[in-house]
Amino acid sequence: MPPGKNRSLNLTRQNGLFILFQNGFLYLEETNVSMVSATSVSKAFLLLLVGLLLVSPLLAQRLVYPFGSTQQVDLPAAQTPSQQTTEHRFVVINPGSQPAPVVIEVGDFADSIRLYQERGNALILLDYTGQLTATRPPPDRVMPYLRDKNLVLFTLEPGQSAAYRLQILNRTRVYARSFPVRLFTPAAYKAKEALWLYESKYRNRSGETFFWGIILMMFLFTSAQFFLLRERMYLYYALYLLLVLVRLLMLDGFIVVDTWPVFREIGFTGRASLTMFFWSLSAYTLFVRSYVQLDTRAPHLNRIFYWMGWILFGLGAFDLFITIKRLLSPFLIVTYSFLEVSLMVFGLFTLWVLWRFYDATIKYLFWGMVFFLTGGLISFINQQVFYDVPGQDFREVLIWATSYIAELLAFSIGLAKRQQLAMQEKLQTQTALVEQLKENQRKQDQLLQIRGEIARDLHDELGSELSGISILSQVAIGRLAHQPALAQTALTTIGETARHIMERMRDIVWSLTLHQTKTDPAANRLQNIADSLFEHTGIRPVLEISTHHLSLLPPDQWRNLSLLYREALYNVVKHARATEVTIRLVVEDAHTLCLTIHDNGIGFSPNALSMGTGLQNQQHRAAALDGTVQIDSKPGQGTRVILRFPVPSTSRVETQMPHPYADSSL
Repeated sequence: MPPGKNRSLNLTRQNGLFILFQNGFLYLEETNVSMVSATSVSKAFLLLLVGLLLVSPLLAQRLVYPFGSTQQVDLPAAQTPSQQTTEHRFVVINPGSQPAPVVIEVGDFADSIRLYQERGNALILLDYTGQLTATRPPPDRVMPYLRDKNLVLFTLEPGQSAAYRLQILNRTRVYARSFPVRLFTPAAYKAKEALWLYESKYRNRSGETFFWGIILMMFLFTSAQFFLLRERMYLYYALYLLLVLVRLLMLDGFIVVDTWPVFREIGFTGRASLTMFFWSLSAYTLFVRSYVQLDTRAPHLNRIFYWMGWILFGLGAFDLFITIKRLLSPFLIVTYSFLEVSLMVFGLFTLWVLWRFYDATIKYLFWGMVFFLTGGLISFINQQVFYDVPGQDFREVLIWATSYIAELLAFSIGLAKRQQLAMQEKLQTQTALVEQLKENQRKQDQLLQIRGEIARDLHDELGSELSGISILSQVAIGRLAHQPALAQTALTTIGETARHIMERMRDIVWSLTLHQTKTDPAANRLQNIADSLFEHTGIRPVLEISTHHLSLLPPDQWRNLSLLYREALYNVVKHARATEVTIRLVVEDAHTLCLTIHDNGIGFSPNALSMGTGLQNQQHRAAALDGTVQIDSKPGQGTRVILRFPVPSTSRVETQMPHPYADSSL
């Protein structure tokens, strides 16, 4: 020891030995004296024996600050049995003129580390830390460095020495461990851990706090979404985020449940527990099942995820017990190795399921899982390959924070995309409903128009004939007694008129229901109309009908076409004196139908053509068809009636509404 630097020490020189008494401890230092008398040795031995018996049963290691050229020194490693405490005793001497800050690093993640200073018979607690202790800031007088959970700190005044006890508790371990202990000067410790990591005298936790804040905001957001939308998917993801956040806070010592009465009684060590981790994965299986809708899209995969969720929940419950210090080391090693492999298989299986149902929304969840699994792989490499590179803990925090944030961002984008698609689907549904309302209104207008035209047809065409039947029936009754021949003629006329009315009614109903039949029956109906009208007239009908386009006509056009067709044939029977009628219904171009009725009758002069009721009806029905009717005739050359009108598109015909009288038996 340099001279002049032992003012606070109780030193006694006894012929070649410096005997140091300090706070109940005895330390020896050899001198360079070449000869030592037996008396001196005896006195020294007696003094040593008295000190050992009266003061301390053990010798303490003496350390002189700043611990040599490397500015660091190791204490002897000692095995710490499970649930027991190992104690290191040492003395530090500060021969300098400046305060001596000391950093003590305990390796291998000790559960509890407590540093005491011996003052007489009392032990003064200077600092404490450990994996089961909340993070504490360093003393103000210590140089800036990372305040981690494996460090305890103290400062020794200039020219002073002090004895210390370092107690290390192996609480979470179920087997003996050796915790290496090393003392540093602040400069040496900062050089060891890479200076760029330390920005202030307090640990810079801005990155971790930012990470926790993101998880907390996502938890609050998804919880609010659940209460607003009542979709279980949001509840499951909120539960997953909450368990992840609790797990992280337990790892960093901000939640320490070990001191709670129940947990303390059973010896539970929350920081070493994987319960929250397993339960968070169990909640994630519920989320995947709901998000992908496996119950409807893949029931067998849904059952697999169902049981996987329960297995993970059971593993979390089981981990509550295996961390209560009752199991042997080999069992834990095998168990956790198996769990690591199983979790990797679970992640890959989940990734495969997401890939199988890859779509516009699930792809974001898929890539979020890819980021998470990639982070786990990088973390494994960091722990197994770069374990001896300074800053391993910082890299672990950075790796997992990045992985979680990437997974959360991917889910957030997927959630936004899901809501966007839901909004688009809602708008499409609303648009479809509006279009359906418009279509219904159009059909209602069409129905009203058909009803109006039916009423007009019944009034114009059948009303006069029914009035004639009424008049003829009165005439027949009046002449039945005195003029039976005239009464018979009247009754015959009544019968013919009634049959004509029935034919007209049948034509009206048929024209309304024809759009529900196939094309062949429609063509047959046109044939039947001609045969019925020409049956007793000696007129031979020749028909050429293109049946391919008949099904394109909606009911209103069929009605107008059939009535105009019958009107034209009736005029042939009534006025033409023909022996043959040619009827052609063909397509002139892609969108126009042409009906031609040509007879070989007597014809007439166009100048003598008058706009009677029949011709007016034909003109009216042609206009209703958006077409034109043309009548060509010359005396002795017969008459030709030509009707042209457009064919509606198929899409329009397919939306036609069935007529309310379609099931009529008339």
